[in-house]
Amino acid sequence: MSSKATPVSRDTQPAVPPIMARIAHVMANLGIAALPRNYELLFEALNGNAGVAREIAALGKAPEQGALDAVALRHSLPTHNVLAAGQAAGEAVQLLSEIARTADESHRQRAAAVQELEEIAARMNRDPVLGISDFASDTVRLLSLVRDILGTDRLAALRMGDLQAHLDGLRSGLAVSREALTHDPVTGLANHAALLGRLRGFFKDEAAEGTAALLLFRVEQLKDFAESHPAGAAEKTLKRLAAIFRRSVKKEDFVARTAPDAFCLLLRNVDREIAVTIARRVAARVAEKPFPFMDRELPAGFLTLTAGVAMSDSAQTPAAFYDQADQALAYAAEIGIALRIYSAEVAERTGRTYKGQ
Repeated sequence: MSSKATPVSRDTQPAVPPIMARIAHVMANLGIAALPRNYELLFEALNGNAGVAREIAALGKAPEQGALDAVALRHSLPTHNVLAAGQAAGEAVQLLSEIARTADESHRQRAAAVQELEEIAARMNRDPVLGISDFASDTVRLLSLVRDILGTDRLAALRMGDLQAHLDGLRSGLAVSREALTHDPVTGLANHAALLGRLRGFFKDEAAEGTAALLLFRVEQLKDFAESHPAGAAEKTLKRLAAIFRRSVKKEDFVARTAPDAFCLLLRNVDREIAVTIARRVAARVAEKPFPFMDRELPAGFLTLTAGVAMSDSAQTPAAFYDQADQALAYAAEIGIALRIYSAEVAERTGRTYKGQ
């Protein structure tokens, strides 16, 4: 679907990817620390997420790390959500410690009250008349102790309510983190981690019931376009691409964005012919679609797809299934064709054993 350049010699030093050079430039210009999570944040800003780009720009030069982390958390970036999940776990431990201290204090006061009552009961058993006389003098102290218990209970109830509200907040935050860890923030599609989880579920529960196809697509020209234009230029394009992929499959099929310029379809209960037909149909829709860019549109045919297809009856594990589709995609890209299905020829190219059935 696109012409293939002459392969670069392995002895040639690879050029620094433009996106990484741009990230390094922005870090140096704004005084942002070279932390892994900041690389992810700036990659998101420079690779199509206009919201992240605007918020970083609003922070000005030398932004505080806390402000950068807050931007990333608002946009649910995976690395930062892992950080947030760790912080939430630490807060939960602190809250549970407070609950334990409150319970210990309440238990101590109750134990003291019970001991006081047992001593009074013992004196009354020994000498009822004297016991009643002593009880009169103990009443004030016992009443004070009971009031302390009731006061502690009221405070504990209030504190428990606060703790419950805090824990509910943590639970919600962790739910958002889990969602973000499995979804692409730009398109809302499942991400690579979610795809791998879905493949594991398929091989565990569904592989015996029917054959599935895994279609990996690379959007040609998209990466170069995103890296050579202002931040956010590719965002609408990615969303339109996501809509095309969603509309191309059945409701029970699985759609994911697995890389900046890569999408994936997991199709259930299809044969090779149907899988290839769907791949070609998606490619045709992308090729005939104009895409928005600033105040104009990129013409139809500006973006094209290269596809690799694998069938689940040729793989024994989720990793092998994905690897076979990836091999087919790499083969198609290398020889400059639009689509390749995993086969003995593809396996031989990578020095692997073909496992077709």
